[in-house]
Amino acid sequence: MLAQGFYISIPIISIILKKGDIEMELIKTGTEGLDQILKGGLRKNSSVLITGAPGTGKTIMALQFIYYGAKDSNENGIFISTEEDLNDLRDYAKNFGMDFKEMEKKGKIFLYEKPVAMLRGGLVSLSGLLNLIKKKKIQRIAFDSIIFFEYLYPKLSNNTMEFRRQVLLFMQKMKRANVTLLTVSERKITDLDRLEYDMMDFVFEGFIMLSRIRKGSYFERVLTVEKMRGQEHNLDIYPIAIDKKGVRILHDQVPFSLVERQEEKIDFK
Repeated sequence: MLAQGFYISIPIISIILKKGDIEMELIKTGTEGLDQILKGGLRKNSSVLITGAPGTGKTIMALQFIYYGAKDSNENGIFISTEEDLNDLRDYAKNFGMDFKEMEKKGKIFLYEKPVAMLRGGLVSLSGLLNLIKKKKIQRIAFDSIIFFEYLYPKLSNNTMEFRRQVLLFMQKMKRANVTLLTVSERKITDLDRLEYDMMDFVFEGFIMLSRIRKGSYFERVLTVEKMRGQEHNLDIYPIAIDKKGVRILHDQVPFSLVERQEEKIDFK
């Protein structure tokens, strides 16, 4: 409190949880409703995979992670795209209230494009990325998409175990550099009742699944946190809203499609 009855509101940018002798810092995800599901946010310096069907909001969530991390939590970020032109990406983000150009001018966010057509060139240098992290004081990185790792290790695409080992080593280096890593991927099967796990699902510390559930003549977007190593989180399925504010997780609601399924089972009995 200041003199003459004025107050200063200081936003909470991270939460420190203590369990026994272990302390864990949680950072904000930038996606409304997701922090409540994660009981505070993402574990700082962890690696998280957001995966799911096309059109479920994966890229928007990655953009929000970088943008609001810089804007609200003062954590500089890098966003690397393998599928979108950077100008298109900036326009896309602005539709959801995120002015990336402004944050780039302030030196808080850095966007890079590595087109799929250049995939086999091995054009991304790990040492170069680590130098950039140190120089620009980067604390958050988002890859859209997981194909990025094939840039780093183009000669290992046919050696699954070695590729996995190199990705794990990469994540360890990000952790030592005090970077929280978020990566986007797509998958063919997103039915939560028939979900098949890929190798990379086990590599990341966190695994968030986005899917679509049929509701009559249309589909409803939903989210569930499959795992978040080392921290508690809710296991329910939550509806997703995508509007001018971006992606929002309706953490206090149950998907209408699941309610209908349950009612159908009751009626059948």
